[in-house]
Amino acid sequence: MSSAAPVPPRAARTSRTSGMSIPTVPKVALVERAYALLRRTPESPTLAHLVRFLGTWTGSDKFFMIAQYGSALVVAILLAVQRLKSRRSVSGIVTSLQAVSRLTADARILFRIWAILPMVQWMAGLERAPPPTRNLQFIERLQALSMVVYSPMEAVAYLAMHKILPVTDAAQNWLWLNGCRLWAAYVVLDFWHIIEDYRVLRTNARALEQSRGHPGPAESEKGMSDEQRETRQLWTRLQERKSMLLSQFWVNVGYLPLTVHWSIDGGFLTEGWVGFFGTIAALASTRLQWKATA
Repeated sequence: MSSAAPVPPRAARTSRTSGMSIPTVPKVALVERAYALLRRTPESPTLAHLVRFLGTWTGSDKFFMIAQYGSALVVAILLAVQRLKSRRSVSGIVTSLQAVSRLTADARILFRIWAILPMVQWMAGLERAPPPTRNLQFIERLQALSMVVYSPMEAVAYLAMHKILPVTDAAQNWLWLNGCRLWAAYVVLDFWHIIEDYRVLRTNARALEQSRGHPGPAESEKGMSDEQRETRQLWTRLQERKSMLLSQFWVNVGYLPLTVHWSIDGGFLTEGWVGFFGTIAALASTRLQWKATA
């Protein structure tokens, strides 16, 4: 018996060949025009910034955070509108958005599995380069300690939830609840941190005003001396720091009710409110990270 593969009939070979799509000259010219258009397109600073933002661990987390809580908020709004106006069912959209929320929530916890490493690094860094005041050092020590304990608790509970670690349901629940209580403590401490930071900021602003005064109008910058230009830069940094503290305040406004909700067995917030407060925290923290990657 011959081992050669059977040869298809001539008609079959002809039909297959005739059905193949061979690039034509007009199609090639169209591709070349597309590449020429790309070459003429100027570089986009916004696109470059977005790539830098999403290229960081924190930036990717904020993107998924907006998707997680934003989809939960949209689901709540759609269901409320449907009830009020008796419109057609939105179950298809709701199901898809709920799937997005669950998937991104799961992914964010998975990506935080190794979060204890930067927390330990932060704790060690506090001792090598302490904050400017004793209160800030005390606050950050407590915050770092709470996160160093919280991170492995969350990781173990997450892996057990996915049947990777042999942990009972009761133990998982204990880990989730007490881990979130540590997170809530961190958020409360962060409000205190913002207050202390603002006091330091005001002290620095008063000292700068007494030593250098306020900078001149922006339109006279060309005629400024080096000292005046430096003064303006110092005031700009103070304003940026103040803006950052305001954004951090809104991050905590979003996180505080969420962490308290997750710290109570059964919780007290509906999914709509979880989406609402989560979206506040997501947008404010995204603003912080966006500026950090400018």
